[in-house]
Amino acid sequence: MRTLIDKDRLALIVAFAALLAQPGVKAQSLGNTVVADIPFAFQINSHQLPPGKYKLETQGNDLLWVKGNSDSGVMFVLKDHLNTPSSQGAVVFHHYGNQYFLREVRTAGSSSLLWSSETKAERRAKVEMAAANPNAGPREDSKVEVALLAPPR
Repeated sequence: MRTLIDKDRLALIVAFAALLAQPGVKAQSLGNTVVADIPFAFQINSHQLPPGKYKLETQGNDLLWVKGNSDSGVMFVLKDHLNTPSSQGAVVFHHYGNQYFLREVRTAGSSSLLWSSETKAERRAKVEMAAANPNAGPREDSKVEVALLAPPR
């Protein structure tokens, strides 16, 4: 039984490494690398990144690399289409208390949208906030948008 579990883990690690090692794959959903200057600490999954300037680019169809000067992270994303192209590019965060979770990336003039589903860490933050304010009633997610900067040259 233990050998079967170890083989499953190994297969998962090999599949993930193959996704990360795809040579020559360019940013597809975003068109090019985009840059955002994020003024607050934020989370990708359960990994916290400090405030700063970040380059965001897709790797393949379902990975988003978020690269900063001091830290970086990767997250799985889905591609969706908007009815009308975005008038301005932005990264969108869901905000609970003092925690921000990266959820969307939109580029100006594009009808494509990259988004991620709610993570366990975000669900936990939502539950903690509801427990801290039990009389607040149902709450709409607070969304914070940060405009994209011009891409690096």
